[in-house]
Amino acid sequence: MEETNSNYEEKFQRFSNIISTKTMQGFMVADRNDKALVAVLVKQGEKVNHLLHFLISCITCGVWVFVWAWLALVKNKEQRVRISIDNAGNILQENIKI
Repeated sequence: MEETNSNYEEKFQRFSNIISTKTMQGFMVADRNDKALVAVLVKQGEKVNHLLHFLISCITCGVWVFVWAWLALVKNKEQRVRISIDNAGNILQENIKI
């Protein structure tokens, strides 16, 4: 039984380290289950300065519109990630589509 408890403590420490690393990258913990070693993390989308991109698009005769559209579509999305550790001790990370 002591070996099992030690194994759980090791997994829990790795799990906590991953969560800590993700929070330093800008994610917030939405849900965390320390018993099952599963967590859902959320990162808010970045705001796009539309006025600035409009002005740059006017100056570049519309060439910048493609960059502006890409930023508006990709950077503005919220990201959700599920982190878990399986029975073998492997860290699983999957992106959750909203």
